[in-house]
Amino acid sequence: MIKYLSAFLFLTATFAWADDSFLKSVKRMEWDDLKVVWIEDDKFPNFTASVYIQDGALGDSFPGVTQSMFDQLTSGTSKEGQRELAEFFDFYGANLKHTVTHEYSVFTVQALTKDINPVMGKVCELFKDAQFPESELQSYVSRAKSHLKNLVTSHSNLADRIFRKISLENTPYAQPAEGTLESYGKLSSSILKERLQEIKRAKKVLYIAGPKDVTGMEKTIAKCGWKNETALKRHELKRATGQSQIYLIPVPGANQAQIRIGRFMIRDEIGHKYDQFQFLAGFMGGSFTSKLVQELRVKRGLTYSAGAYVSIQRDYGRAGIITFSKTETTSEAIGIIRDVFGEVSNGKITPKEFSHQQGHEIGSYAFGFEEISAFIGQIMLYDHQGRNLSELVSFPERVAKMTPQELAESTLEVFPWEKQTVVVVGDKSLEKTLSRIRPVRVLNYQDFL
Repeated sequence: MIKYLSAFLFLTATFAWADDSFLKSVKRMEWDDLKVVWIEDDKFPNFTASVYIQDGALGDSFPGVTQSMFDQLTSGTSKEGQRELAEFFDFYGANLKHTVTHEYSVFTVQALTKDINPVMGKVCELFKDAQFPESELQSYVSRAKSHLKNLVTSHSNLADRIFRKISLENTPYAQPAEGTLESYGKLSSSILKERLQEIKRAKKVLYIAGPKDVTGMEKTIAKCGWKNETALKRHELKRATGQSQIYLIPVPGANQAQIRIGRFMIRDEIGHKYDQFQFLAGFMGGSFTSKLVQELRVKRGLTYSAGAYVSIQRDYGRAGIITFSKTETTSEAIGIIRDVFGEVSNGKITPKEFSHQQGHEIGSYAFGFEEISAFIGQIMLYDHQGRNLSELVSFPERVAKMTPQELAESTLEVFPWEKQTVVVVGDKSLEKTLSRIRPVRVLNYQDFL
């Protein structure tokens, strides 16, 4: 499998390998009512098993329930405590991790292939018999609350949290998946057990990577008690309205300002423009030669980095710019970002800028799949979005055919200045200079914890 991915750098002119070789390495099966996607990879004697669960933070009765349930899944069963479970997985060198988004959750296990049955058997015990002991839960709640209270010392993470809630206001996606100071106080063992039962009933797909031996886990997986009954309900969102304010969140000890600019997108706005929007994000920010890094850092020295993203789920998407600047240059940096949006959407793109980004996107694409877990994640996301897997391997070809006009149109669609939510986390003194761009609304950071 890896050799096929490495060929991106050498065969982007023909792309013939994609259909003939790469797609054949992805096999789809069914174990009773459980759908399984297997990527054959015999490079090393280990396996990765990721369970995609069509239930996430949207199913929470209050913020953070699903995240906390997975965080505490190994805190104890009726037979073993947290220490015994930790020692078991340490003995086998198994790595357990999870991710909770609003639309879905993923639970991943990595271990040696020879240990499939004991490791996956123990995972099934967790799903069947997790007790979430109150003593462990209270310790977890205490740590979670301390983390949130200390978030004020990490201005970048605080800005991300605040920006999400403000930019997604009045949508089901506004609340953070990891919970709040208030919601953590509501957690109990019974609530987490109830949430686990709901997760077990949700529709699932098992993504596995490894040698042929990994398919031998079928009988073990059957003991997990998973069902495939409930599915994610669609959410129809209203288009983002115009924004007339800048949100300033003062924090103590700020010698820089964190800047977040962006908005949410509804499904109709996204359409089938996944690749165009991915190219737009790469053109705007990330690499040293991207547009915003050149304008903000190279030409003016206003920041060290500037990132851009267009992240698309099944029913909505988010687009944003992430950067920072010194307090005295924050307003200038925001003004330049606004001007870049306008210039690119008006087609003011040099042939050199455009062709360079095409080459960068095509040349770097394969490196995103060096880790097998990242590769599984991409396949999982495409399935979640309802996209054909052939789009995954034809991306370089489509990028090579893109035009500056398409980039201009994408910028106009994704980053119209009048719809951008602007959040600044920094010193209170910024209010005066920011008000020259838009009226400023000052908020208390503690309201977002």
